[in-house]
Amino acid sequence: MHTSMIEFLSADFLKFFIPLVGAVAAWFLNERRRRAWEEYLRKEERYRELLRTLTGFYGHASDPEVRRQFLEEYKRCFLYCGDEVIRAANLAMEGMVEGTQLPNEERLERIGDLVLAIRRDLLRRTLTRSTALTHKDFRHVHPGTK
Repeated sequence: MHTSMIEFLSADFLKFFIPLVGAVAAWFLNERRRRAWEEYLRKEERYRELLRTLTGFYGHASDPEVRRQFLEEYKRCFLYCGDEVIRAANLAMEGMVEGTQLPNEERLERIGDLVLAIRRDLLRRTLTRSTALTHKDFRHVHPGTK
């Protein structure tokens, strides 16, 4: 038994085994970085679209189709956004739905908070692994008129 252990740890075996372990570890790290980069690019594209469609809620550029697109992007947020972004989007949307009596300055502040939450999420560059959101955090809204 002692002889087989010596053969197992021979120089020839170690020359093969150590680089193999290193290559496997490097591959796993590379895959993790690749996945994080792909998620970042996906988030950036989705956030870009979310910000583009925010213009449908400004009085001077109010467009029902752009509002509809924003709401579709909002729904997608639950697939890729961090909790902070979703909560900021919920607060912003409270001031955007039809019939809401919110001063324009406060509406714009909430939109600014949403943009800031998006920026923080993108700068964090970490994978979203968990959430503290519940079904109550999803808002069922329709484009409306203002």
